[in-house]
Amino acid sequence: MITKWITCCLLLTTSLGAWAQQAIIKGKVTDVVNNEVLTGASISLLGTNNATVSDVNGEFLIYANPGDRQVVVRYLGYRDTTISLQLKGNETRALNIGLSSSYARLSSVVVMGLLQGQAKALNQQKNADNIKNVVAADQIGRFPDPNAAEALQRVPGVNIERDQGEGRYVFVRGLAPQFTNVSVNGEQIPSPEADVRFVALDAIPADQLASIEVSKSLTPDMDGDAVGGSVNLITRTAQSKVPRINASVAGGYNQLMRKTNIQGQLQYAQRLGKKEKLGLLFNSSYYHNDLGSDNVERSPQDNEVELRDYQLTRTRLGLSSTLDYKFNPRHEIYLRALYSRFTDREWRRATKFVPEDDEIEKATKDRFEAQSITTINLGAKHTFSKFFLNYEAQYSMGRQNTPYDNEIVFVAGLPSTLSYNNPRYPAIIADKFTDNKEYEFDEAGFGHTLAKDRNLTAKFDLGIPYKLNNNNGLIKLGGKMRRKEKSYNITQDYYGAIADIPGADAFDEDQPKKKFMDGHYILGRPLYMSSFIRYFNANPSQFEASLEDKAIDEALEAYDAEENVYAAYIMGRQQFNKVMVLAGVRYEKTNVNYNSKDVVIDGAGDLQDIVPVSGSSHYDFFLPQASVRYQLSRFTNLRAAATFSYARPNFSEIIPAQEINREDEVATAGNAALKPVKAFNLDLLAEHYFGNVGVLSGGFFYKRLNDFIYRRVLFNSPYPLTGTPYINSIDVIQARNGNKANVAGFEFAFQNNLSFLPGALKYFSLYLNYTYAHSAATLQSRSADETDPNATEKLRLPGQATHVGNISLAFERKKFNARISFNFNGEYLSEVGATNEEDIFVKDRLQADISAGYAFNAHWRVFAEALNLTNQPFERFMNNKTQLIQREYYQQWGRFGVKFDW
Repeated sequence: MITKWITCCLLLTTSLGAWAQQAIIKGKVTDVVNNEVLTGASISLLGTNNATVSDVNGEFLIYANPGDRQVVVRYLGYRDTTISLQLKGNETRALNIGLSSSYARLSSVVVMGLLQGQAKALNQQKNADNIKNVVAADQIGRFPDPNAAEALQRVPGVNIERDQGEGRYVFVRGLAPQFTNVSVNGEQIPSPEADVRFVALDAIPADQLASIEVSKSLTPDMDGDAVGGSVNLITRTAQSKVPRINASVAGGYNQLMRKTNIQGQLQYAQRLGKKEKLGLLFNSSYYHNDLGSDNVERSPQDNEVELRDYQLTRTRLGLSSTLDYKFNPRHEIYLRALYSRFTDREWRRATKFVPEDDEIEKATKDRFEAQSITTINLGAKHTFSKFFLNYEAQYSMGRQNTPYDNEIVFVAGLPSTLSYNNPRYPAIIADKFTDNKEYEFDEAGFGHTLAKDRNLTAKFDLGIPYKLNNNNGLIKLGGKMRRKEKSYNITQDYYGAIADIPGADAFDEDQPKKKFMDGHYILGRPLYMSSFIRYFNANPSQFEASLEDKAIDEALEAYDAEENVYAAYIMGRQQFNKVMVLAGVRYEKTNVNYNSKDVVIDGAGDLQDIVPVSGSSHYDFFLPQASVRYQLSRFTNLRAAATFSYARPNFSEIIPAQEINREDEVATAGNAALKPVKAFNLDLLAEHYFGNVGVLSGGFFYKRLNDFIYRRVLFNSPYPLTGTPYINSIDVIQARNGNKANVAGFEFAFQNNLSFLPGALKYFSLYLNYTYAHSAATLQSRSADETDPNATEKLRLPGQATHVGNISLAFERKKFNARISFNFNGEYLSEVGATNEEDIFVKDRLQADISAGYAFNAHWRVFAEALNLTNQPFERFMNNKTQLIQREYYQQWGRFGVKFDW
């Protein structure tokens, strides 16, 4: 199919004889003051609709007729520049265009960072063919956001899920993380986690990035598996022959843990050679953070309360490099690499009160986890007189290694009484629960897991310019192949006692935590894991391994999978005066194969058998895409997009692992035939840009999802579901397709410098956005039974928050700048329970952060940041807001540092 498309387009090109003598203009747009590249600049030929936009490196390419031509360059916040050229047929003309700021504050070398970053982002958004939001590196640096997830929380329509107070997963337009794909330099990256496809973005340091793009409407040259949106993380490249060195060092303090944190970053970039053909960039960063949380959890069904004291040490290591070589203005090659490593050492000390059994459990967990993401992109760009050709190969690996996950549990036969008159702080009455002499050994578990996800990708893009009645256009086509291998291996050991094991007081070498939950609870001395392991290793004969539990866990969770994706697309971009139309179709085919194991539990509750199984599925999609941009005026655009996309199921839903429990007459089965969720997306947007670097925008979006995935109960079903059944009747729980869902909402965004205000107010700038979303999904009713198995009900989509927003007020004058920011994440459904009364929601949360900086000169700057000023907790509730089931506090943390730019 790809070959036919290429042949047709080449024939079309040769038939356009008038096009054969075209000249090529290639160039770069920079700031004349600091030589920074200007991304998203509009470059056009005067008197025609022949135009293009500078890329992330400030570079552009435009085909032109021979003769006298005038090149016009426009950029928000800068003066328009016109360059006269005399072009010859088949000539390639190289231009380096420097722009001067039209705004006094932007032209200041000392304070230009924030506004120039804002200008880069807004120019990219303004001139993009699709609907997207962009965050530039300079903007990222002005918010106190240490990782990519937290940087994205400032984007309209994006909210995040936090872990221990730090941003981790990204939700776009009210859809859960599995509906958004994440790329580095335009190519998808694998997930280090075992059972999902989506990427935890807390693993990627924000200071490794040149910019972040959030595409909310797709074009045919983008991967089609993005229903919520597509997030592209772009690393940095060398731009100038003048060596560029950036460095920062910072130290901070965590109020809850009373411990410090450190952060450092160093970057070197330079173009070498007389004609600056070779570009080199090396960037490194490291972040060490000691943090923790105070946590209270409640189980309403079982009338249990658990106090959890978390202590964590997290590190982020980021390394990136770009090497590129320009043979001449027409041909270049590049090599880009990114390595990020996120480590998480967690100590969890828990005390659980179980009044129904007159028991209190004391447990300690010690886990170390390391996630890493590696991407290597090798590619080339070629510009010929009749067409351009880009191609790339990528290797990427996601890896999550947990070398140890240890937990010990001791139990005391003590009564307790729980009261929930104050749902924020359940009252606990229990004598002697802080006395470790009361606790006897119950169980020890030692685990090790390793998850790997590897992608090998090859792709190409071919672009053929043409003219239609003096209107410039472009035909673009391409193909891609991606081979994925994903696996998960687990070793899990459980031990009970066969002899007298010392009580908990023999292993309580740690001191109790003071003022847990701000003094509302008193904790006893926690268990010390190292002390217990020393005793375990010295006395192995006193412990007995639970081989059945070990076999069940290892069989159920381990798997390996292969997934091959083949894609091709063709699209056309046509400019008609003020109207740009982009339309095309993308085809994607996916072949998947999985291997895992079935576990069968007999009627007595014992392990009966472990059976190796395999599964496979195949599916393909034709995905039409169309986008229209109407330039109402130089600073105002109206946009519309109608696109089709899809989202692949998570691996945990499709691997054919199965557990059959004959004792409970319940089976849980994977579904290798599960189909992806199909989506139709409609977007409308109006945007007006301000010449002093600002924007006002608003729009509507609608998404219709078919084959929505939900967990269905098949009552009294024969098992297995296909083939010859050996169980006549059992309840089977399985992820299924068939239900529909929709999401609709609107977005509003405003950012601008308030220079029109009098006095000192003119030094302020305002950044705000708000998104409203509503969703409804139809699924099998939780009240369905064998008498009415097809009963349905409607609920909101998990992860969809009705209200999401940001507001930030900044002050910038001369060498000083300061900013206070508020991020609001609305309430959303987190887990669908067995009944309506058991649905779990995450409560809305408003976080306030501040940052400030002072520039001594163009090279040296100091900064300070403080986060979570109001100590906002993470809270979950079941069914209604008064029934809190989790409250987790982090208190405040901050840092102070110095930055150097040369």
